Amino acid sequence: MKRIYLDHAAAAPISPKALRVLSEAIKKYPGNPSAIHREGREARAALESARAEIAAALDARPDEIVFTSGATEANNLAILGVVREANARGVLNPRIIVSAIEHPAVLETVRALTKEGLAKVDVLGVDEFGLIDTRELRKTIVPETVLVSIMYANNEIGSVQNIIEIAKEVRHARKVNQSAYPFMHTDAAQAANYLDINVLRLGVDLMTLSSTKTYGPRGVGALFIKRGVFIQPIMYGGKHESGRRPGTESPVLALGFAAALSEARKMAAKESKRVQKLRDLLAEKILKNISGCSVNGGVLHTLPNILNVSVGGVEGDTLVLYLDARGIAVSGQSACKSSEDGPSHVIMALGKAGEAQAGTIRFSLGRETTREDIVRVAKEFSQIVSFLRKAEMQSDIV
Repeated sequence: MKRIYLDHAAAAPISPKALRVLSEAIKKYPGNPSAIHREGREARAALESARAEIAAALDARPDEIVFTSGATEANNLAILGVVREANARGVLNPRIIVSAIEHPAVLETVRALTKEGLAKVDVLGVDEFGLIDTRELRKTIVPETVLVSIMYANNEIGSVQNIIEIAKEVRHARKVNQSAYPFMHTDAAQAANYLDINVLRLGVDLMTLSSTKTYGPRGVGALFIKRGVFIQPIMYGGKHESGRRPGTESPVLALGFAAALSEARKMAAKESKRVQKLRDLLAEKILKNISGCSVNGGVLHTLPNILNVSVGGVEGDTLVLYLDARGIAVSGQSACKSSEDGPSHVIMALGKAGEAQAGTIRFSLGRETTREDIVRVAKEFSQIVSFLRKAEMQSDIV
């Protein structure tokens, strides 16, 4: 029986094109990009070619792209790098603004800064759709605010923030305070396959990208850092990436990432419409056939490929395992958060404490997802929920 993979928000399979580029690059570029011999120069040229290709996808300049090991490191570099530089510039009691539904790579980083006494954090709540209120943002920004970090698209419920309006509020604050601060950062790891990532139109100062989410190789990501943004490195050991991120760069991974991102941008509009129809069909069938089921964050202001549902009377991990046994891969919550950590902070932030305690499942569709897959998943899911609820009722009777 064909396995159906619906966990693209955790990791998308590498595309044939990216794999082809990767395989060729492994053989072609053995050198260290920092070396001055021919192999090193060729590796450097390949790395810079990949940097230019990624910059073009963002309408950025090549020197504004810093390669990292992935989105987690890029988020850390954006947040820690800005705060450290702000401290070095004499900003007293720097503050950061984040939303309540940020990825753990952002939330845990700002918590660490708070614990170390290096910055204070203001957390913006969200509405039932997972969206912040820009009016609340305007009220929250103070002269000490050095960074606003709001994710473009949430990894659990898919909610899409109005980054253009958020960036306008940040620029307004800079004008009012007559300061270079605050800077605007967005985690766009989930957004690149479907949404506009043109940094000029979005108006962001820093933006995180992930190869893993865009059908590229694992182990590489990027941080867009606009010219004029003050940032310090967060690791030491070399002057790579223009002194912003030490460590030997990988032209191989960079080329694979660049190929995957370029391909994703070309497919974005058409693929977005296709997967949205499939996602909506899945939502319709689940809500029709399963009682006590709700969609978290809705489907109007979300990524077209993510459907997050809560089902009363069953446990999320149990649903994941039963679906897996039937050849269907989904997730219960963020792959970066263990169920042992408790209910999803994202679902809790929506004001749905009851749903957070219920069985919560995230379906995240991808390029290979078909209508036949969706029909089968909806049927299997309904059968599993019915079976588990009956089993629970019988155990209660006993």
